[in-house]
Amino acid sequence: MFVIVFRYSAPLETIDALKEAHYANPDGLFARGLARIAGPLEPRTGGVVVADGTREEIEAAVASDPFVTGGAATAEILSFRPVFATMAHDAEDAPAGAGRCGR
Repeated sequence: MFVIVFRYSAPLETIDALKEAHYANPDGLFARGLARIAGPLEPRTGGVVVADGTREEIEAAVASDPFVTGGAATAEILSFRPVFATMAHDAEDAPAGAGRCGR
C-alpha cells in the first residue's frame, strides 16, 4: 500500500478549479480504482490518498494527476505495510482488537 501526500503550491482557487479533473482523471488514482481513502489536510495545504497497487501503477497515476501536471501540487509517494485498520470514527465504536491485519 501507499500513502500519497499532495502539497499545494498554487492558491486554493486554482486547486478548486482542478478538483473535478483530479477526481475524474481517467488515468488517475480514483478512476483506476487505486484509491482506498482520501481527503484534504487540515489546514488545507494539501491532501492525502491511501492507495493500493503496484509502485508503477501508483507512480503513473500520480504523474497524470491534474494537480501535478498543472503545477498546482507536488506529490510524495510513500510505501507502507499496514498492520492495523479500523474505520470506526470513535474508538468506543471499535471492538477490541478490531482491524488488526495480523502481519
